[in-house]
Amino acid sequence: MTARIEPEWLLDLFPDRIEERSSVNWNRISERVEKVSALVYEKLVIEESRGAASESEAANLLARKAIEMGIDHFVEKETLEQLLARLAFAGFEQPDVPQVLRDMCQGLQSFDDLRGASKNFIPLLEEKLNARLLNEVAPLSIRLKHGRQTRVHYEQGRPPWISSRLQDFFGMQDTPRIGPENTPVVVHLLVPNHRAVQTTTDLAGFWERLYPQVPRELMRRYPKHAWPEQPTNR
Repeated sequence: MTARIEPEWLLDLFPDRIEERSSVNWNRISERVEKVSALVYEKLVIEESRGAASESEAANLLARKAIEMGIDHFVEKETLEQLLARLAFAGFEQPDVPQVLRDMCQGLQSFDDLRGASKNFIPLLEEKLNARLLNEVAPLSIRLKHGRQTRVHYEQGRPPWISSRLQDFFGMQDTPRIGPENTPVVVHLLVPNHRAVQTTTDLAGFWERLYPQVPRELMRRYPKHAWPEQPTNR
């Protein structure tokens, strides 16, 4: 017959052999950081409690687990990639994304907390940049001849590009240029069904060599739209 050993007996009989241990652990079920405190007799845990870890401990472990899972689970991937591509095009030093993530994790304990705070990630990243200079060198949009704003798309390893209706470029002789090297953007010229009739970095060459072949077909398909013979004079 065996008898149950009560923890209090060990505390009373062997106080010098009882250790207090604490650790900061990741709870995979609840996806949160926990501080685990325990009283241990040799290898036997006789008492254990779980609670919140300190802010710095929680932030470090939470950020590490988020990076292991993949930062795109917590930050809109396209928005982050667009910003990093803008920085590369502008010649800016790439930010320390893991450190920004750790900064955002301050005061948070779980993936749920992190998802709720994810809207702060890009603003935190931008705080560490010269946003005014970035917007000058790698603008988010370009104003076309007749006032229409069109978004500039940035992708790693590719030149920036814009797209808009072909008519929005009437009156523009030259391709818009941006960046530290005055790079011409790739222009996607769209017809009314929003498909590109031409992609070019040489708008003047398009008007001179290719556009004269375009109006006849487009006039037949889209008779309600203007297709002037001299588009650069509009």
